[in-house]
Amino acid sequence: MKRFLPALLACLLAASATATPDTLSFQQQLQTDLRRDVERLQLATAAERAANTAPKDFYFPYLLAGLIHLHEKTGEAILIDWAKEDLMWIVRSSIGADGKVKPFFTGFRFYPAFCGAYNYLKAHNALRPAEVAQVAAQIIASTDLKLDRTDFGAQNRGFIYGAEYLIAAQAVPDAPMVARWKQNAEALTYDSLHGWSIEDASIYEPFWFNFVLLVAELRDDTTERMKSITTRYYFDHTKELLLPNGLMPDWGDGDWTHSWMWNVANLVRAGSVYRDGTYLEAARRLYDANRAYYKDFPAEAIAGVGLALHWLDATVPLAPLTQDKSAEVIDDLISKKIVFRGAADSYMLFNYRDEGPYGRFTRDYQNAQLDAHEEKPHHGHADENAFGLLMQDGTVLLADGGYRATFARGWRADIFHNRIVARSGYPSDGDVWPYLAQDATYHEVQTEKIHFGTFGSLDYSRTRLVDEERGYTGDRITLFTPESGLTIVVDSLLIDHAGNKVFSNTWHPDQILAQGENYVVSHPDRIPIRTESWPNPHTRDLVIQFLGNRDKVANTREIDRRYNPSQVFYQYLKNYFFKGQRLTFVTVLRPIPTGTFAPALLDDVKLITDAHDDGRTLGLQFTLGDEPVTVGLKLDQTIGLTNLRGRPMFDATTGAVEYGALKTDADFAFVRERKDGTREFAFQYATAIAYAGTTLFQQPVWDGMFQGPEKFSVPDRRDKMPRWHDVVPAAKR
Repeated sequence: MKRFLPALLACLLAASATATPDTLSFQQQLQTDLRRDVERLQLATAAERAANTAPKDFYFPYLLAGLIHLHEKTGEAILIDWAKEDLMWIVRSSIGADGKVKPFFTGFRFYPAFCGAYNYLKAHNALRPAEVAQVAAQIIASTDLKLDRTDFGAQNRGFIYGAEYLIAAQAVPDAPMVARWKQNAEALTYDSLHGWSIEDASIYEPFWFNFVLLVAELRDDTTERMKSITTRYYFDHTKELLLPNGLMPDWGDGDWTHSWMWNVANLVRAGSVYRDGTYLEAARRLYDANRAYYKDFPAEAIAGVGLALHWLDATVPLAPLTQDKSAEVIDDLISKKIVFRGAADSYMLFNYRDEGPYGRFTRDYQNAQLDAHEEKPHHGHADENAFGLLMQDGTVLLADGGYRATFARGWRADIFHNRIVARSGYPSDGDVWPYLAQDATYHEVQTEKIHFGTFGSLDYSRTRLVDEERGYTGDRITLFTPESGLTIVVDSLLIDHAGNKVFSNTWHPDQILAQGENYVVSHPDRIPIRTESWPNPHTRDLVIQFLGNRDKVANTREIDRRYNPSQVFYQYLKNYFFKGQRLTFVTVLRPIPTGTFAPALLDDVKLITDAHDDGRTLGLQFTLGDEPVTVGLKLDQTIGLTNLRGRPMFDATTGAVEYGALKTDADFAFVRERKDGTREFAFQYATAIAYAGTTLFQQPVWDGMFQGPEKFSVPDRRDKMPRWHDVVPAAKR
C-alpha cells in the first residue's frame, strides 16, 4: 500500500490547489477519485480472485474500464497489472470443470469495458498468446449465446445488443460467426442511429445514449454523429433537467440518483467536442452531488467515471450554467416535459409524454414480444400529465413512482403518479381506491401542449390528455409562482362519451404530518432507491389543499410505493356523466418553511365562480407578497367562437368573461395589484383585457381582416394577440 501513497498524495494536493472549480481541477478530481476507488475495489476482491470464484458483484466488469482509462492519463504500471488480473479472472472463473468455456456475459452492457480492456492490454503487449486465445474464446461464447435474441428498437436493450456485436467483431475479427455478428449489429443499431429513442425513462436514456456515443467512437464517425440533431437533443435534454442540488430527477423507469455516471460521461463528451463549458459545468455539478451522496463509488459507477476522464478535454473552460427560469425541456413532440423553477431553488418537473407519433414499428414489436403490461413501450410509465418532482430549498416534497418492485404490479401504473386517474364503470359503495387499483395495465392516451409561458409573477402551462378508451379529454393547467413556489393546478375534464366513470385527483405526499378536511401537510423523510434511500432534508413542508369540493370526496390511504409504505391523498368523483359535461378539480400546492403551517393559509386561494358554475370558466384570487392577484381561465376555449359565416370566428364581445374585477376574452389572464399602485398583467390568446373598468390592453381595430359575407362581419374586428406581459404605471391607468 505504501508504494501508492506518493502518487495518491500528489493527486490530492493538485486537486485542492485551485479553490474555484475549473476544468483542470475537475479532471484532477475525476482522476484522484477514480484512482482511490479502483484500488479499493481491487483490494476488496482479492480473496475471490485468489479462489477463482466468479465475481459476486454483478457490476465488477466495469472496473476494467476505469483501470484502462486511468492508465491512459497516468501511465501507472500497476493499473495495467490490475486490469490484466481482473480480465483473466473473469475468463478463468468461467471455465467449467470439463475445461469448456461458459459464457460469462449472458446479458448485455459490459462489452465496452471487457473488450475495451482486452484491446488495450493487447496494444500494450500485456497478454501472452495463450491468454489472448482464452479471452477471445470467452467473447465468442458470450456473443454467440445471444444470437437467438434481438429485442430490437430505439431503446437500450436492443441497441446495446447491436453495439456489442460491433464491439465483439472488432475485438475478435476472425471469430467463426463474425459475419453474422456484423449483420446483427447493422440490423439492431439502425433504429437508434437514425431517430429518437422510444423510451421515456431516466435510468435508460443516458445508458442508451452512452452506447450511441460509443458506437460513433468505434466507427470513427464521432464528428458526423455530433452534428446530428438527435445527438445534440439528448445532451440538452439532460442539461436542462438538472436539479438545483446537482442531481437529476427520475421519471418513467427511474430511480433517484441512478445512472448519473452515464450522464456525467455524456455531458463531458458534449462539452469537449462542442467546446461548450456549460455541458462540462453540468457534468461537474452532477458528479459532485453524487460523490457527496455515495462517498465511495460502487463498481457500477467506475465505467462512467472512467469514460468521462477519457473524453474530457481539459482545454475547454467551464462556463457558468444559469438555470433560474421555468422552461419547456426542449420541445413538445419528443420530450414533452416542463420544468418550473423559482426562488429558494424551487423546482417542479411536469411530464406529459405519451407514446408519441413515431417509432411505430418498434413500439408494435415491443408490445408484441414484451410481457410488461404496466408500461407504455418502452420503460415509460402511465405518468402523462403528472408531476414527477417538487422540491424547494433542497427538500423533496413530491417524488415520482420509482422503478418497479416486481415484474408486474410495480409502480408504473397511473395510480402511483401525481395525476388524474380515470376509470370506466362504477365502483361499489365506499372508497374508490380498491377499484382504481384493480387495473394497473397501461392504457394508451394522447397528449399535447396547448400553452406555455413565463409572465413575471406567474408561469403558466396547459397540456391536454385525450383518453378515448375512458371517454374524456383532460386539460391540466398549472399556475406556478416563481417568487414563492406556490402552485395552483386546475384539471378541467370534458366528457367525450357518456357513461359511468370515476375520476380521482391523485397526489403522493408520501408522509403526512397533519391533515384536516380537504388538506394535508406532508414531508417525506427519505427517498427510497430500491435497497438504499436518500436522506431528505427537512427545510420545507408541503401543504396540499383541494378547492371546490362540492360533491367530491377526499381521502388518505397507506399504500406500497417506491419499496416502502407510503401515503396517498386523493379526491374523487364517481357518477354517470353525460357527453359534453365538464368537471373541475383544483389543487393548491404550497411549500412552507418547516413547522410554519397555520390554518389561515387555507383561506388564501379562493375560487371566483359565476352564476352557472358549469366548468366552462374558472376565476381565482390569492395573494403574493400581500398583493392581490386575480386569475381568469377560459376552460372551454370555444367561448367566443360565434362568427359562423366568416373569419375570424372569434369575437371579442361574445368571448369576454368576467372574473370579479377582471374582464377578458383570454384563455388565461391575471392581474396583480402592486402596493406602489401599478398593475402587473399578462394573458395568453386575447383581444382585450380590462380590470376594474380600466382597459389594460386592447388590439386595434383591423377592418381588412374579415373574410366572408359583409353582412355577417364582426363589427368589432380585432385580431388575437398570442401572449402579453406588462406592468402599467399608476399614472397611465
